[in-house]
Amino acid sequence: MTSIRVPDPVMSVSLTPKSTDQLPNFQRALQRFQREDPTFTVSNNAETGETIISGMGELHLDIYVERMRREYKVDCEVGRPKVNYRETIQSRAEFLYLHKKQSGGSGAAAGCQHMLGMTQTSPFALQI
Repeated sequence: MTSIRVPDPVMSVSLTPKSTDQLPNFQRALQRFQREDPTFTVSNNAETGETIISGMGELHLDIYVERMRREYKVDCEVGRPKVNYRETIQSRAEFLYLHKKQSGGSGAAAGCQHMLGMTQTSPFALQI
């Protein structure tokens, strides 16, 4: 017998219960919905701590949020999934910093020259 091809989800939203008292019913509802519908997926983003639900469109996900409220008495906050912002140093950069402090007298000054960039031994290095 051939298996049925299930399409990949096309839309995702973050979902959190409004109170922690509703967490057991929230988890129970998500497990039931996953068993019922192979196009509905639930995942937890370890970096942001969000529960992400994915489905075939906005209406599909709205129906599950409404069912959760109606059948399980769980009010949820729906939002866009958070994305962690990451930067990578692409090239080497040198800079000079001159610190001046004037407090009524002759004052003080200090200077540093830095090089920031990627090296062979480590992906990030700061040389002073």
